[in-house]
Amino acid sequence: KRAAVHAMTGADAFPETLIFVDVDGVLNVGIRDYGSTPVLLDERGCQFAEKKKRGERGSAEQDRLIEKVFAVMERPVGKGRGGATLRDSACRTGEQCSDLLVARLATIVAAAVANAGATNGRLQVVLSSNWRRPARVGRVRGLEAHLSKHLNRPFTFDATTRQVDESIAADRLRCIGDFVRDRLCAGPPCATVEDSPVVVEGSGVPSELRVLILDDFFITPMDGWDCDGVKIRSVTDAEDYVKGCAPSSAHVSVRLVHPYEEWTNLSGVRIQVGVGLTQQHCRQAVAFCKGDTSGAAAPHLQYGSEDERETSSFLCC
Repeated sequence: KRAAVHAMTGADAFPETLIFVDVDGVLNVGIRDYGSTPVLLDERGCQFAEKKKRGERGSAEQDRLIEKVFAVMERPVGKGRGGATLRDSACRTGEQCSDLLVARLATIVAAAVANAGATNGRLQVVLSSNWRRPARVGRVRGLEAHLSKHLNRPFTFDATTRQVDESIAADRLRCIGDFVRDRLCAGPPCATVEDSPVVVEGSGVPSELRVLILDDFFITPMDGWDCDGVKIRSVTDAEDYVKGCAPSSAHVSVRLVHPYEEWTNLSGVRIQVGVGLTQQHCRQAVAFCKGDTSGAAAPHLQYGSEDERETSSFLCC
């Protein structure tokens, strides 16, 4: 049953932006390795892959993984290419987030902060990654410090999605939808941090809610997976699912930035990657945070497009 939304006018009305932030595949580059934990692209791994490609062969399983890592690190980024590759987004050895990608997130957050100030609105940056689990609080504090450095101001996440186990894309999308539903319930905001309700500064519900989602959904394509009976075949389907979690009377716009790519190399190896925030993703997100909800200025990035097919075998090993 959908919750009622208070009518708000005049001084009581305020717009709000929610930014849901995933980490793995968004602030780093993650490579799907079937049957194993996704592989983080970092400098040590890149150097190891280069060494192996030039020298001795390993086991068949190791060679297959090396082939994937090498293809990913050499993958061109952006339509113009211009020499940029995914290796530019690799983490430094021993780190879990790419400085380049964290800087891009900071650019998005700064745009949202500026827009909130200009519109007398509010902003919540919500950690929706599995990094929100209590065991990873140290990593989160490190990420907050990293973002603070790029923002030139203290930064902490405002809230997290619910503390539930997630392993597939539908789990993540459902948690985001639940947060949006709770945010728009009658009365004070009802986001949660570590299973406890927290009240955002102020009271009431926003007159307009913008929802920006930065998530690769566990390195998962939009290929028809099910979420509560809804088939998710595209970015638009995922956005519509989140909109459907809001009360029918609410003014909600949703933009999903889905940093996912896949291709098959000449050896027939399927490569699936959470590519992190590219410059185009960043532009798309910033435009949305500044109030562009049409999508015209920054079209959604869809894997399997004509442009993607033209470049899909460019970096085959």
